[in-house]
Amino acid sequence: MKKKLVVRLFKILGGIVASIVVLIIAAGLILNTQSIQQKMLAYATNTLQEKLQTRVEIDSISVNFLTFDVNLMGLNVEDQQHREMLQADLLSVNVDLWALIGHKIKISDAEIEGVRARLYQPEDSAANYQFVIDAFKSDKPKAEKKNKSEEKKKKTKLTLDIDDLELSKIDIIFNEDTFYLEKLVYDNSWTGKKTGQIHQLRGRWTQQTKKGEQTNIVSLASLTLTDRDNKQYLQIDSLRYQTDNHLPRKNADKPKRGAFDLGHLNVLANLELTLNHYDKDSINATLTKCEAIDTLMGFDIRDLRCNVGFSKGIAHLRDVTIQQANTILNFEQGTLQLPSKKKNKQLSYHTSVITGHTLLKDISHTFAPVLGKFEIPLELKVQLSGTDSTMLFRDIHVNTKDQKLTIDASGGIAHLKEKEALAIRFHVDKMTTNAKTAQDIINQFAVKKFMMKQLNALGEIIYTGDVAILYKREEFKGLIRTSVGQMNFNLTLDENNKYVLGNVQTNSIQLGRVLEMKDIGAVACRANFRFDISKPRTAAIRRQKGGKLPIGQVNAQVNEASYKKLKVKDLNVDVKSDGAIATGSLAQKNKKVDLLCDFSFTNTDSIHKMKIKPKVKVHNMPWQKNKDKEKVKEKDKKKDKKKKDKK
Repeated sequence: MKKKLVVRLFKILGGIVASIVVLIIAAGLILNTQSIQQKMLAYATNTLQEKLQTRVEIDSISVNFLTFDVNLMGLNVEDQQHREMLQADLLSVNVDLWALIGHKIKISDAEIEGVRARLYQPEDSAANYQFVIDAFKSDKPKAEKKNKSEEKKKKTKLTLDIDDLELSKIDIIFNEDTFYLEKLVYDNSWTGKKTGQIHQLRGRWTQQTKKGEQTNIVSLASLTLTDRDNKQYLQIDSLRYQTDNHLPRKNADKPKRGAFDLGHLNVLANLELTLNHYDKDSINATLTKCEAIDTLMGFDIRDLRCNVGFSKGIAHLRDVTIQQANTILNFEQGTLQLPSKKKNKQLSYHTSVITGHTLLKDISHTFAPVLGKFEIPLELKVQLSGTDSTMLFRDIHVNTKDQKLTIDASGGIAHLKEKEALAIRFHVDKMTTNAKTAQDIINQFAVKKFMMKQLNALGEIIYTGDVAILYKREEFKGLIRTSVGQMNFNLTLDENNKYVLGNVQTNSIQLGRVLEMKDIGAVACRANFRFDISKPRTAAIRRQKGGKLPIGQVNAQVNEASYKKLKVKDLNVDVKSDGAIATGSLAQKNKKVDLLCDFSFTNTDSIHKMKIKPKVKVHNMPWQKNKDKEKVKEKDKKKDKKKKDKK
């Protein structure tokens, strides 16, 4: 009995399907005539014009109801201000009718060519395309929609599947922003493999920043997507990103400043990326190649490789390698939290230990031109973390390959977004080097070099202290231990007034070994100094007097010193230099006798040959007492005379 019911049911279904097929064929034969399709075109155009309340034109339409091909040529839609809003030369679609019956939109071929869209969004009124959105909104009231919520749940959702898609000559203008696509091709083959290509994509748009209006330009020569082994491989060639804030570059007329300027970018990049997995909540990809260069800024990434996992606004990085011309940096893992106003999350990041080697000249043009000739290879280790306004560096270790320079430090950068509040601070736990390496480092900089011989006499150098780079001010302080003694120092570079000033203090230093003066032994002293670093001021003085000495002064108090077998205490030393000659005086004042000494020199390399003029001043001698009494009498007479004149 059941078998008969099943056979009868299939006969009924077969008859229904056959009837539908016959009706479709008949309709197709009728509708495929040109006269009928012209009537369909007129009907469709009038219907759209009535619904949109604007001018709609279609040059021709061709519908093949046997293959369900739809070809539309010459679409033109005006906005309600009678301006051309949307034009298309060709819209061609081939739809699988049987799939449509099964609530699936399957497009075997689609081609869109020659699209020109002119869209406007005024600040004080609706967009010129808003009327199209409003026209196709559902007219059903919300109450009716709620009553039919259960019915909607029962309906099967439509799905979209496209086998082949080709877009060409797509030209879009939105307000003043422009976008153009020469060609996009997508192919989903019968084997299930997907390939896609984009050729010649360009975009130009403006945005408002704190400094005003900024123009952004992006262009792409080609993008290729291939599907292989259940993975997607993405190749991007000649991706260029440019910015222009219409202001002078930050380093304009500032040769000491780096060329890094987000308002004037011109980056050209090539990338290769493998999409290992992706869904609506997460992405896992491997960046197998990245080259990025900005010739104006000096930014040059020769290669960047990493594995990226992205989920819930957090990017997890693994096996990261960054390579520049002479730099390679690696770290095993890192985390990047993207900012989110909805979730009240700010940008933050941290890495595991970064290791690698570098030549500092790689970053010179971008950040510090003073490092342009720094060619001493350095090895480094550091952990990095921070936010959009801070950077923290932990467990910093830097050394040369021969270990003749080692640095252990920590520090950070605060207020990255505020120019005048920007603060870079580092604490050096220990820096160890020798005089020869210190000279080699100094020679990497194109600066005037003073007292290099004296530096060479220091031998082994160990430094502990703090460094602060502030707005137009640099501060250095700490303790230096050397083979000839140790000293505390505090040095400030005042960029506003263009002076170097500070003080040094030592309990014992072999000054004679430093100055190549054998008769001088250990010295304990405290000194204050101030030197002029203003190029206009120093240049003017040197034009008058010449010379190679620094221009400034030193005032020192010598607590204790030895000269040959003589030990002296409480000496005052004053030295002034005008660039050509440095003159100084040394004085020890006592109750009966003042020991005085004048000296001068013209070259720090031959300071041991300085000219010295010793003097002695004796107190409380009879002739001096009489002379002092006469001076007192003269003063008294002058006072009496002034009193009389007033009366």
